[in-house]
This record gives sequence, C-alpha cells and structure tokens, in this order.
Amino acid sequence: MTESLRSDELSYAKVAQNNNSGAITMMQLYTNPQSRGNIILPFLKELKIEDQVELINISYEEMHQATYLAINPMAKVPCLKDGDIVITEVPAIIAYLADKYIQQDFAPALNDPKRGAYLKWLFYIHGPLTEYMDIKNLNVADDLIESKKMGLSFGDEQRLFQFLKQGLSQANPYLLGEKCTAADLYLAYWLVYAMSFKLIPYFEEAKPFLRQMKTRASLQGIAWFDAFE
Repeated sequence: MTESLRSDELSYAKVAQNNNSGAITMMQLYTNPQSRGNIILPFLKELKIEDQVELINISYEEMHQATYLAINPMAKVPCLKDGDIVITEVPAIIAYLADKYIQQDFAPALNDPKRGAYLKWLFYIHGPLTEYMDIKNLNVADDLIESKKMGLSFGDEQRLFQFLKQGLSQANPYLLGEKCTAADLYLAYWLVYAMSFKLIPYFEEAKPFLRQMKTRASLQGIAWFDAFE
C-alpha cells in the first residue's frame, strides 16, 4: 500500500469536526436491543469510537412515526447518521465505518488485492447467508425451498454451506489472512448466533475461526460467544 493512497484515504475519511472548535461531531446510531443493530456494537469497540457514537434506542412503534421515517423511510434499524449522511443496512454501516476509520486497519485499502474478497464476504453474509437464516427461522418447508431455489440468493443449502466451509477452512486465522477485518466480525457474530439457535449446523470447519474470534475483547460478554465451546 502506498503512503500517498493512505494519506488520501485518511483525508477522505477524517472525522467530521465542528467549525473551529476541533470537537468531534457525534454520529448517531439508531438501534434497538432486539435488532441487528447489536452486530454493530462490537465493531464500535474495535474501532475505539464508542465515545464518538450516540446510541439512540427506539421502539418498534417509534420506527413507524414521522420523525424516524424522515431519517429512514424503511422504518428499520440499525441506521447510522453521520452529519447529513444516512447509512442503513448492517454491511453498509460496517463498510462505511471501516473506511471512515481506515487507519484502524479493519478494511483493505482500495488498491489492496484483498479488497474484492473482503467485499465478497460482507455481501455473502448479508445476502445468501442471511436470507437462508431468515427462511429457516420462518420454518419454511424444505420442499417449498427446493421448488423456489432458482429465485433464492443462496441457491440451495448444499452450495451455501460448501462456500462457507471452504472459506472457513482457508482462514489463517482470519478470512483474509493474518489481519482481522470487519468481515470477520460480521461473520463470527452471525455464525455463533445461527448455531446457537440451530439455524445452521455446527460445522467443524467453523470451530477454529470462532475460537479465534471469541478471544477478541469486543466480543466478550455476548451470550452466544460466552456459551461457545
């Protein structure tokens, strides 16, 4: 990675500041204790920006009121507001923060060959893997899933799991090698959650990866990780 590119990225991603005060402008993360906003919280710890993000817990009813709908017409959380910038969807928020604080090294630089694999994992998790978990959680019949598989982003269960197991078996110790990225944190959270609720099998290939992730301070105190052996 060239020093000039790193400087450009830091310039692009610098923390917003109030006019001449030098004080950091707080971002707002709209969330709910029962939402996927919980996935974002360990990443704030990893980036060391907990003091730069105001957590705004809102109820399901409040999400459907005009004040919040003006921010996110989808009436969903999480939603990150950074000045006039509004970011919704978990991987978009994670990717935005990883790039904004690129100096923390949780995302490959734009010219890093690993950038493609990093983005692939972020959107595999949000797309095929999450869709599969949602369908299993709704107890959709297997024969119905099979009959509709051409229209599903995960295709079929066997291929979804094959992709996942291959990636996990190649982790060394993280998905992209020696450095933990935002993709590792996102995948680890979803995996341990899905295994805890028996939405996906307890893959042998996942054990070394999840044991490695469990050692990270940001994931301490999360019930699913604490229970993981």
